[in-house]
Amino acid sequence: MDSWPSFFAARVVAGMGTGAESAIIAPYLAEFVARRFRGSFTGALAGFFSFGFVAAALLGYFIVPAYENGWRIVLVITAVPVVMLLWWRRALPESPRWLESRGRAKEAEAVLDKIEAGFARQGHVLPQPVVDSVSPPVAGGTLLANFAALLDGRQARITVMTWIMWLAITFSYYSFFVWIPGLLVQNGMSITKSFAYSIAIYCAQIPGYFSAAWFNERIGRQATIASYMVLGGISALGLAFAQSDQHIMVAGILLSFFMNGTYAGVYAYTAEVFPTPVRTTGAGLASAIGRIGAIVSPILVGYLYPNFGFAGVFGITTSVLLIGALTVVVMGVPTRGRSLEDIAAGEVA
Repeated sequence: MDSWPSFFAARVVAGMGTGAESAIIAPYLAEFVARRFRGSFTGALAGFFSFGFVAAALLGYFIVPAYENGWRIVLVITAVPVVMLLWWRRALPESPRWLESRGRAKEAEAVLDKIEAGFARQGHVLPQPVVDSVSPPVAGGTLLANFAALLDGRQARITVMTWIMWLAITFSYYSFFVWIPGLLVQNGMSITKSFAYSIAIYCAQIPGYFSAAWFNERIGRQATIASYMVLGGISALGLAFAQSDQHIMVAGILLSFFMNGTYAGVYAYTAEVFPTPVRTTGAGLASAIGRIGAIVSPILVGYLYPNFGFAGVFGITTSVLLIGALTVVVMGVPTRGRSLEDIAAGEVA
């Protein structure tokens, strides 16, 4: 591509594709995972995003400046896994839960029979299934019907909770990581422009994600999300009042650790709190609401800083985090150790 309009159009299409993938994958896999480790599995799934972020940062740092068309080389390298996924996807079965919710019981049974046969070939004897709850009927099917179901009755509280949760974490994340390095540079803290700082921030994501995935099953999703949000806010305040490069490095690492770790809880929790017929619609819409925060935050920070300085930026952003944490605790429902059907029947529907 040699023109800005074509590049921009391709970038928009790429953004639509990656956005759809991130919204679909967690709800899809959550429907296959046993309740006893669903939270840790889905949280760890989100954790693998961090390896991609680190790899992309390294590619950008080493390849882009080294070659005349370095950015094109990076795009080709990053496109290879996407092409591979298109081929691997053929082996993925449709969710039996979703098939059943659409009245396609025979197809759901065929998928389960194939999965069970695979275990049998490996010598595993599966216990008899236990049905402890039956999901209540949920109107859905068309896009408008799904949206209506998300705001129907008690489901509306859960839906609004996920919107606020996603809005809070995404708004704060982009406020901290888009603007804060530049603001620190304006205050004479040039370390934020260094490769060491950047790679440390990126690498801190990895233990952040996977530690939160572990806590998802130990203290529950709500407690994990709320705790990491609060600790992320405290880390941000530490960054705001840092007086040396060493303090900035430590605070930046902690901020990356907790803010990214929050997403491991958010992805796992969002995939659980919607009934099967509208699970992906609910998760996708919540993620989309969060992207509004990503759009608004840089604009708002650009307005706040000249008028209110560091205190205004960090004060507003940390307040948003605290509101998000409180919302999850007060409006959310417990999901640890419960089947998806039990969550839908007992708390959501």
